[in-house]
Parts: sequence; structure tokens; C-alpha cells
Amino acid sequence: MGNSKSKKPIEIGTKRPKREVDLTSLPARVDNVRINGLSRTYDDYVQRAGEGLFKATNFQEILLEANEARNYLDDLGIFKSIDVHIDITRENSKTPHSYDVVFRGKENSRIIGGIGTEIGQNEGSLTMQLASPNLFGRGEKLTLQGSYSNIKTNDIGLKLSKPFFHTRFKDNRPEISMSLFKHSDKMEISAFKNSNLGVLLDFSFLTNLPIELSHVLQYETAIKEISGLGKSIPFFVRQHCGPRMSSLFRYIVAYDSRDNAVFPNYGFLLKTTNEICGFGGNIGYMMNNTQTELSIPLFNGFVAQVCSRFGLIQRDKRHLDIPISNLFVFGGNQTLRGFQFGGAGPQTDGFSAGAHSYWSAGLHLWGPLPFSSVFGRFSSNFRSHVFYNFGNADSFSTDKMRSAAGVGIAYKFADRARIELNYCYPINKERGDKINKGFQFGIGYEFI
Repeated sequence: MGNSKSKKPIEIGTKRPKREVDLTSLPARVDNVRINGLSRTYDDYVQRAGEGLFKATNFQEILLEANEARNYLDDLGIFKSIDVHIDITRENSKTPHSYDVVFRGKENSRIIGGIGTEIGQNEGSLTMQLASPNLFGRGEKLTLQGSYSNIKTNDIGLKLSKPFFHTRFKDNRPEISMSLFKHSDKMEISAFKNSNLGVLLDFSFLTNLPIELSHVLQYETAIKEISGLGKSIPFFVRQHCGPRMSSLFRYIVAYDSRDNAVFPNYGFLLKTTNEICGFGGNIGYMMNNTQTELSIPLFNGFVAQVCSRFGLIQRDKRHLDIPISNLFVFGGNQTLRGFQFGGAGPQTDGFSAGAHSYWSAGLHLWGPLPFSSVFGRFSSNFRSHVFYNFGNADSFSTDKMRSAAGVGIAYKFADRARIELNYCYPINKERGDKINKGFQFGIGYEFI
């Protein structure tokens, strides 16, 4: 036989080691950025999307900036969907490493609408919405929305909003809006119905220095009318019945470093709302409502949490008493578990009379469900907790303080709200309080 060179056998099924490409080592630059799919949107509303792309010096930076630009275009609220295409520059290339980035978007229809559900404080609502996005070609939106809740709260509003994300202040996300609204709700614990008809002007923005804060400035003027429920209306409610005119400024500021708004594992929340009413009309007061929440991770998914909330409303001496609809309701899942809604504050003739001030605090130990590994990812929507709540109404002292403790389970609803089922045991209560010993159901987005 003739000579033959030895050959290594080929191993079928062996995997070659993957080579990781360092994209930062690939020089690249962007020559052109195009945004396709614009029909009724003005060019100046989207032109800032490509600013970061032209600063890229390697392919990794192009990918990152392209993703940032896509998110920016999505925030403008004009597209239903957006795709990104990156290709080499084929004509008039300035360097061997030139690229073109093309965003292909599909604009929203002129009229969109939908029916859904919305979670409020201790209530669920059926909502219907009809909107005209990008009304004048620069992100304007006209929205007609109505809702009806399980506690017979009705809302209908017409809102025109205008974002300024396309300006040099895009990182501050400024937006203005004007709303015409009609709101009505029933407070059966106080035997009255409240109706509001008015106008709301809103300006919201972010500040990043020295820390990131969200700000909302509002001016509201409305006709507020209180009417009694049923025939046996207590006298203190009758004193507040009738229409009144209010004119107020509201300022809401919040700092939120939590990793999740519903089940945070770490982070701190500080939110305060201030109102000054009395710029016309016959209602005058000053109000502050502040909320804090601190979450600290422990071990094996357990989280310690400390919450607090307090509010104060003071009458303007030039005006009559504050309407009962503006007073604080103390008691219930959002302020003090183990008590009925409005059952821990001042009571008159068996009805909640509302509080001019309150404070409450809560200590929680949150943890995963037992045997959570059996249920897989679905179990991440649930948490168990042990809690101790305490607080008081119309007094910032610890004298006659109410308190309750218990255990429960909570469910995260669409990353926006949570549903709780707790077993509560009231510890300290006062005469006339309406307690809720045993199982208590709660739904909302702000809990103590």
C-alpha cells in the first residue's frame, strides 16, 4: 500500500467553543439616521431621537444608543410599533466603518379606544376610553374617559395633554394638560354623596439634581356639592349640604428609589401632597398629606418594611368650616388594618365625622409563600406578611392610640396595585370605634 497521511477523526456532535466578540473593539460611526412611517407627525418632534447615535464611536455604543432612541420614540406616544434596522452605509460613505440606522414605525390610528379595569383605593372600576393621539402632529392627545366603580363612584373627563419630550428638556419629561371633569361618589359611612364639576390644569416634570424627583403642579376650580343619603341624615352632615365653589393650588412631589412599586425588595419612597384652597369661592383651607416607605432586604427573599403616613388640614379663618368631603377618613386597609373603613376616627350618631389630622405607621415582614418553588414563576406574584399597624386621628400624640396586628397574603395585580387578604386582631381601640376582627379584604395601590 502506498504512503498515506494520518488524519484526525472527525468527532460528530462536538461543539466548537463560542467566540465572544468584543463589540467595543469594532470601530463604527453613524452617518445617517432615518425615521420612516411618519405621515401626520412633524419632523421636529422626532429629530432629537438620533442625537446619541451620532456620538457613537464603536458598534457596541451604536446598539445601546439605538435602543435608547427606540425607547425615546416610544415615549413620544405617536407610534403603535417601532423596528430598528442597522446597515452599512452604501452611498457616500465617509469612512470604512460607517452605518445607517433606520427606524421603521407605524403611527397610531387617529382614533383609539378600549375597555378595561382599574384599581383604586379599596375599589375596582370599569373604565372606557376614547382617544385621539398625536392630534396636531406633535404628541398632543385628546382623551375622553369614563369609569364606574364597585362602590358607585362615577367619573367622566375630557383631557387634552401636550408633552414636551422633544425639546432640550427631554430628560425632565415636561408635560402640560387641561381637563374638564365630573366626579361623584357615595360615602355611606358618613351618609352623604359628593359631586364635583370643574377644570384642572396640570404641569408635571422631573428634576435629576441632586436626586431624581417627580413634580406635579395643579390648579383646580370646581363646584362641589354635598347631598345626604337617605332620610335619616345626621345633623352634622346637613350642615355641609349644598353647592360650594372651590379654587385651589396643589403641589405633589415624590422621591422613589424602590425597585418595585407593589412588592419592593429595597428602596425608599417619600411622597407629599400640599394644597392651598381659597383663591376664590367659599372654601378655604391648607392641607398636607405625606407618605413614606422604607424596604430593607434580609435573607431568602424576606424583606423588612417600615411605613408611615400623616395628614393635616387647617381652616382658612376667612371661610366657613371645611366641607366634610375634604376631611380625612381614618381606618381601613390603607390607613389602619383591623378597623373598618372610616371606623377609627371621630364618630357622631354612629357615622364617621371625618378627621382634621391623622398619623399612622406600619411594621411589616414580607416573605415568599411557603413551598413557592412548587408553583414556579406564578408564585412571584404573591407575598405573605406579618404586620403591626398603629396610629391616631385628630391627635399627633400616642394617647388613645389605636393599633392592630395580624398576618396575611397579598397578590400583585399588573405591577400597579395589590390585593390583600389579612387576618387582623385589633389590640388598642377607643369607644365608638368600628373594628374588623378576623379576615379583612383590601385592594389598592397605597397601603400603610
